[in-house]
Amino acid sequence: MDSFILNRFINRNWEVSLLCFLKAFQEFSVDLFVIDSKEVISNSLLNNLVALHDYLLQHVSPVILPMFVGAAFACFFLPLSPKRRRLFIDVMFFLLLFRLLMFFGTLNIMTFLPPDDRILLFSQLLLFMPCLLLIWGWIYWRVDTHSVSIGRGRIFSSSTSGDDIPPPYDYFIASFTSLLSLTLDNFDGKTRFARILILLHGVIMWDVLATTFSRAISLI
Repeated sequence: MDSFILNRFINRNWEVSLLCFLKAFQEFSVDLFVIDSKEVISNSLLNNLVALHDYLLQHVSPVILPMFVGAAFACFFLPLSPKRRRLFIDVMFFLLLFRLLMFFGTLNIMTFLPPDDRILLFSQLLLFMPCLLLIWGWIYWRVDTHSVSIGRGRIFSSSTSGDDIPPPYDYFIASFTSLLSLTLDNFDGKTRFARILILLHGVIMWDVLATTFSRAISLI
């Protein structure tokens, strides 16, 4: 009975648990980036970007974090309606996605204007990649399940799963597979929007992997 309750709790709240992990991971990586960047960046543009991240960390995050924690607590323990619970989760994920894309832009600028410390960009890319893959796996799952919920059917197909609605980890496997195969051979889009998402994912992964390998070679 206890294991059944635990499994039900996990199945219902895996998104919120993932949100809490990603939020903590983002705060850690951005905080580390701001601390390590202050003394090794001489370019004025990069200094302004670091100052922007520092401002968000010091002034915006303390405002958003209590709201984030409150929404997560409500989703965990309060009897919210499915529609309101879904709204809370989607808003929190899109806030994480916005911060992720903002940091992605900063990393790309650092590629063309490298800081004095070459290890900084390489280490930040390694921290950025798991966050990117987890969020993109959620995007695949969320878009597909939303399409099914409104009666349009799945917009992604996978040769590894024939389920009407595959379990969430199938989408995360598809996302992490991009580390090994950027074409996602076992994961296809049935609609134009789905194919655009896969293409966008591939472009971002090519960018991150190419930058990571170039930084690794320069360090060697």
